[in-house]
Amino acid sequence: MEPRKTLLIALTLLFLLTGCGVKRDLIVLLPDPDGKVGAIQVTTKGGSQILDKSGYGVEVEDFNIRPITPRSTSEDEIKAVFGAALAAQPEQTTRFISFLLFFESDTTELTHKSKELLPEIVRTIRNRMAKEIYLVGHTDRVGTEQYNLKLSSRRAYYVRDLLVSSGIKSSYLDVSFRGESMPLVYTEDEVAEPLNRRVEIISR
Repeated sequence: MEPRKTLLIALTLLFLLTGCGVKRDLIVLLPDPDGKVGAIQVTTKGGSQILDKSGYGVEVEDFNIRPITPRSTSEDEIKAVFGAALAAQPEQTTRFISFLLFFESDTTELTHKSKELLPEIVRTIRNRMAKEIYLVGHTDRVGTEQYNLKLSSRRAYYVRDLLVSSGIKSSYLDVSFRGESMPLVYTEDEVAEPLNRRVEIISR
């Protein structure tokens, strides 16, 4: 499981069981906005239970007793119990995800690893239905500032064309370029650095 792609959502509510007046905590595991489901451990002094299935929940009646065996909760129950909490969550569309594509020296040719990564980037953008995608071109410090500014522009627009040819709408893409001015790894002038020859892709 990749931590950067997983957001665990656990909802907890203290409620009165109908007819018996016993207070219990209810914890329910929900998937993140991308559909990923992780796992959480609910622990008391009496023991613990693992939640690793979407929509499953555990109840804690007494902190000295082990939590009740996980059970499935229906969508209607989740809405009835946690509707107000879910409605109060911030818009998930504000979450950003970013990728880096790297280039061979003094070219607009992607490295082999970056070529392999490109299909995953396209799938992620489509799955997220991203409509704001920022492309920022960069270079290392080999060459003049003016030349590298143009090279970073060529790289950024090259990636733009690749995404458009893969079905991403051009109106969703915002292109900019920084030349050698914003390195990932600082170097002296005229020092080649592969990590600085890149295009950043940031989608929301």
